[in-house]
Amino acid sequence: MICLILLFLLPVYCLNCSPSNRGTRREWGSLSGNERKEYINAIRCMQTTPSILSRERYPGIRHRMDDFTVVHISYAPHIHSNGALLAWHREFLWRWEQALRQECGYQGYLPYWDWSLHAKLTDSPLFDNSPTSLSGDGDPDADLCVTTGPLANMTVHFSQKNGPNLELPPNIFDYTPHCLSRHMNSSATARFANAAVIRRVLASPDIITFQERIDISSDPAVRAREFGPHAAGHEAMMGTMRDFFSSPQDPVFMLHHGMIDRIWAMWQALDEENHRWAINGTMSLHNFPLTPELTLDTNFGFGVLGRDKRMRELMHPQMSDYCYEYGNTDVRSPTIFEKKIQQPVT
Repeated sequence: MICLILLFLLPVYCLNCSPSNRGTRREWGSLSGNERKEYINAIRCMQTTPSILSRERYPGIRHRMDDFTVVHISYAPHIHSNGALLAWHREFLWRWEQALRQECGYQGYLPYWDWSLHAKLTDSPLFDNSPTSLSGDGDPDADLCVTTGPLANMTVHFSQKNGPNLELPPNIFDYTPHCLSRHMNSSATARFANAAVIRRVLASPDIITFQERIDISSDPAVRAREFGPHAAGHEAMMGTMRDFFSSPQDPVFMLHHGMIDRIWAMWQALDEENHRWAINGTMSLHNFPLTPELTLDTNFGFGVLGRDKRMRELMHPQMSDYCYEYGNTDVRSPTIFEKKIQQPVT
């Protein structure tokens, strides 16, 4: 079946996506122990599967997971703190999920990390350092390297000390092996990605407000004192996750952005008429007027991961190539079924 939606005469095609074949992405803590181990094993598979990209052009490449890091590095100046952040990363996550399923035999779907469930990061089953976690904090006596848990002694291959930049740093693709590092900061997510913050993001009246609340403000004065859940997740991990370009080297990156995508999907579904196709901004860092305003016809590239796609193809989790939804098994977490979104006092 091919679906056709006429919205301002803009067609969007979808596959036969129904509840019977729709994939459900679930919070890490709601997965069984075996399901978590299956995802961990799929990560290991990606780290032992040969890369597609050329090592001559990208010297740091060592395995399939590195392909995703290189693509993120390549597009980073054009997909952050701007109108492309949400849509580009939605597709990036889907490509990762497809690779796990098609290349590594993973039977599940991409989990997400709900930051609001645990004020202390190491209390989360995602970071409790158990055999069914993605390890925990870095060792302060070992250069903050992750030395225990399923990701113990993991080596990453690209630099991790780069801040936001409009240009790719010199030698960004060089082979610079070092450990996966973390220096966890629970206060970042406890303060800037808690349940009240998420409710406030969901209460955003328009896409401009939504973008400002989920990411970082366009006002430098506001940016200096607070940031949204997107930045909070990266700041909470520090180390490898804090690098503007190569943060996907930490496997938690995909789960963090899964939560970002979940919140966007929830917000879109709250108002199909005004939220679903709402876009704002450019493809320049902080929306500086260096590139044209985005439209639903704007073309997004994904390098070796697959074909280019237009913005319109990335706007609905059950349209175009997509057929997924987000599950929610914890009543403390905001759900898409809430009839009223209570906005906290600011």
